[in-house]
Amino acid sequence: MRTTGMGISIVRYCLALMAVLLLAFGALAQSTTNGAIGGSVQDAQGLTVSTATVKIINKGTNQETTAVLDDRGEFRVTNLQPGVYFVTAEASGFSTLRLENIVVEVGRVTEVELKLVVGSTSSTVDVTAEAPLVNTSQADFATSVDEKSISELPVNGRRWSTFALLTPGVVPDGSFGLLSFRGISGLLNNNTVDGGDNNQAFFSEEKGRTRISYSVGQASIKEFQVNTSNFSAEYGRAAGGVVNAPVWWCRRRTAHQGQTVLSAFL
Repeated sequence: MRTTGMGISIVRYCLALMAVLLLAFGALAQSTTNGAIGGSVQDAQGLTVSTATVKIINKGTNQETTAVLDDRGEFRVTNLQPGVYFVTAEASGFSTLRLENIVVEVGRVTEVELKLVVGSTSSTVDVTAEAPLVNTSQADFATSVDEKSISELPVNGRRWSTFALLTPGVVPDGSFGLLSFRGISGLLNNNTVDGGDNNQAFFSEEKGRTRISYSVGQASIKEFQVNTSNFSAEYGRAAGGVVNAPVWWCRRRTAHQGQTVLSAFL
């Protein structure tokens, strides 16, 4: 069988399209279930320090990630689990900068400015960060419900998504536990867990709301994001709101040979 030049071109085009789609889906999962830290490194005069080494460390797990800086001294580290981090920046001729208490939220990019001062690299400048009162980097209307609220506030039935009622513009829709965003029907929302579909397709509602037992318990959700309006394209599928939650994975030891495994509180 002969293969024409046009046929080869079509095959190559299809393969390239598939690769682009796979990369896009990978970026989608990464952005909706985790957070990110971005920013720039400058000296006291505001000049770029693109040769600096920037490290992101999770205070809870001690996981360390090294950022890659561009020519403008800017960086962005994605795929970070929600939690509290500290950031260090080192460069020849400057004191080491350590920025504490950087809060990473699901679906958000936390912006930081790293200002280096002239000095010995053996000396360290400690700075405690404060969360901004207004998010100026994203145009969506989104609220994060944190671990403290989920674990300490009372809720009937231990249904984690009920805490979305803490968000302005969200009210109960009927008596079955559905939620209405901006007065829109509770059947027009989108609920995702770890980037996966958490909707009951036949009845067009969140799983476990009115007709089947719930599958993801309150203890398995550490934090979740409530998007009420102007959310970006990677969420979609909703005329109402989008509730987006990552599952909290932890380390535990099994009874058999003390083997350490990862498990979710399901």
